[in-house]
Amino acid sequence: MKKILVCGIGNALVDSEYRVSEEEITQLNLTKGCMELNDEQNHIKLSSRLRETHGTVKMMPGGSVANSLYTLSQFGTGVSFIGRVSDDSTGDAFINSLKNTGVQVNINQVDNGITGECLVLITPDHERTMYTHLGVSSELDLNDINQAVIKDSEYLLVEGYLVTSEETKNVANYSLDIATKHGVKKIITLSDPNVVKFFRDNVLELLNKSFDIIFCNKQEALNISMTDNINDAMDFLKKYAHEIIVTCGEDGACAAIGSEKLHEIPDSVKPVDLTGAGDMFLAAYIFAKVRDVSVIDRIKFANTCSGDVIQTYGAKLEKQNYAKLLKKLK
Repeated sequence: MKKILVCGIGNALVDSEYRVSEEEITQLNLTKGCMELNDEQNHIKLSSRLRETHGTVKMMPGGSVANSLYTLSQFGTGVSFIGRVSDDSTGDAFINSLKNTGVQVNINQVDNGITGECLVLITPDHERTMYTHLGVSSELDLNDINQAVIKDSEYLLVEGYLVTSEETKNVANYSLDIATKHGVKKIITLSDPNVVKFFRDNVLELLNKSFDIIFCNKQEALNISMTDNINDAMDFLKKYAHEIIVTCGEDGACAAIGSEKLHEIPDSVKPVDLTGAGDMFLAAYIFAKVRDVSVIDRIKFANTCSGDVIQTYGAKLEKQNYAKLLKKLK
């Protein structure tokens, strides 16, 4: 096996979490449970208001791919992150946090703009709605991509969020072509129902690169397939990947591999914050997969790990909890 298990390319964002009311989500005209993009001026204004009125629940380096790599590094695997931040205190914190957990960073730190931030708004029902200013991560370009790191990895992981701009979509396509050329396995996470809904053609452009694994949640699967039936959605996605994994919240997860379809329901837990559940699931599933664990046991392990992360605030656990989770892997 190569030294780097997964090389991930995605938005370098700091997650700032706030507990808010249902009314505030409505006032902001946001779609509950989804991610929407914010411009810099409105972002700074809203971020300042939230800090004054609510106080920050937690601030951590985030972004879908970075969250998954963080977990994999805590499980003791070699991972690398490619992204872009600004030369500001937030960018410094993002880089140092990943380095301190063992993630190999290939991050371009530029002297303009601001580092991206995701405002994670948590309502009383524990659902998370995200308002994101991508900052300089939206300017990720081909020069930021380290071809050697991709070539030396077992897997390349890209996130659906990259399709929201022409420039970052081109980066994703370019990186996937490098992976294909060098026999690197390809993974995509569809990221968010709104991304799939409003950028469906761009997502399909990426999917046509042929993936080894597609990760998505139920609504993303329905949106990309334009159906209202999960089995039909999985059949649609099988045209683009060998392995399809669909998370379904408290109903667990489904997998389609070849002609086989599996469904596993997790143990019931009491959530406090759903942030990062899908990112944790992806990391745990991949970790179990490369250890030749059966598909059903991969899902069980990933369900267990996701169940743990939604019982705490934020997309990450305390370091000692990752070691405890490893003991549950069959």
